[in-house]
Amino acid sequence: MHELIPWRTLTGRQQFYLDHPWMTAFGENFSSYRPPVDMKAVDELIARKPNGNPEILLNFITPHQKWGIHSTYTDNLLMLTLNRGGPVIWLSEEDARRAGIEDNDWVELFNVNGAIAARAVVSQRVMPGMTLMYHAQEKIINTPGSEITGTRGGIHNSVTRVVVKPTHMIGGYAQFSYGFNYYGTIGTNRDEFVIVRKMRRIDWLDGERRDTVQA
Repeated sequence: MHELIPWRTLTGRQQFYLDHPWMTAFGENFSSYRPPVDMKAVDELIARKPNGNPEILLNFITPHQKWGIHSTYTDNLLMLTLNRGGPVIWLSEEDARRAGIEDNDWVELFNVNGAIAARAVVSQRVMPGMTLMYHAQEKIINTPGSEITGTRGGIHNSVTRVVVKPTHMIGGYAQFSYGFNYYGTIGTNRDEFVIVRKMRRIDWLDGERRDTVQA
């Protein structure tokens, strides 16, 4: 420990058991698994605006960013060179096959909250049933228009909404402190489901006639 400074917890050490009565009431004194909550964000849009390609439903998560750090985002030339040069989402090989998606295809993710247009990274490292988009991929570089919204595709938070639970409101108790967004190191309060499909028409919304139809 740096200069023997105690951790800011009740014990002064790294602490995994949380004895707050609210945590006890929710059965969350220890780290525990909670399955994703279906927020009914996809029901209204399934097969409502088809483009001829298969649609699949996936759990959408937003881990901290890759190919970027807090002061050097993915619009930095070095970061763009390391990655695909624009926004990407990650899919499992199994889900990609079900949706007829190949690596680097343009895909769209959408629900009642919004839509995202990005390239697909098809990887064996992604579990079937989920898709992920790393933070800080702003829609300022290499982002076509969404077929659903008719405007430029969104970012990782475009399809999510913050969901607050009572344990997020604990404050003033050792390591617990309330934050407007959330406390902790993960964004599970933005856990969501999305419809994923391969885009058919790639519209850059720039008036330069660069629109293409994806085979």
